[in-house]
Amino acid sequence: MPVPVGAGMGGPSTFDKWKMGAMMGSTVGVIIGFIFGSVNIMRHGAGPNGVMRTLGQFMLGSGATFGHVFSGED
Repeated sequence: MPVPVGAGMGGPSTFDKWKMGAMMGSTVGVIIGFIFGSVNIMRHGAGPNGVMRTLGQFMLGSGATFGHVFSGED
């Protein structure tokens, strides 16, 4: 007797979904942080921390925020 297509195959686990959401959110957040951080540095200057540190803070903060938000959705 033939086995129906997809029978016995489970989807991704909850941890896999969480991990994928966190990775996707972090990637989107880092890109958004780079864009907004670059625009902010061009408009207002880097300040006392310098360009790389200021841009890194934007990217890290945005990546962490988006990663947290995306990982919580199911």
